Amino acid sequence: MIVMQVIPKEASVDTYRLLRSKVLHEATTWYWSNKARTRLRHINSEGHIDVGGARGVLVARIHPKSPRDVFYLSEKFLGRLIAWFEEHLAAINLQFAPDPPKKRRKRR
Repeated sequence: MIVMQVIPKEASVDTYRLLRSKVLHEATTWYWSNKARTRLRHINSEGHIDVGGARGVLVARIHPKSPRDVFYLSEKFLGRLIAWFEEHLAAINLQFAPDPPKKRRKRR
């Protein structure tokens, strides 16, 4: 799993709110797949991106459906962040985190 941290130039800028607004009003290939607007999906991919904010920093966890979607989702998301918010961003950090273990279903 890839984790992206998007850090704004100024502390007053909330990158999570900027992303929520852009996807809701202007994006044509991205959409929110839940009512809380924390799960972002691309129209050409089966995976999703869990998005959250902490003190203005955007934290995005990429969850691909298949291994080939890791590159696709990360490339598309990173490209959109740069295209939409370049003047507001100081840094984008990428971390390669291990996938969480899958939960086993309980048998009855």
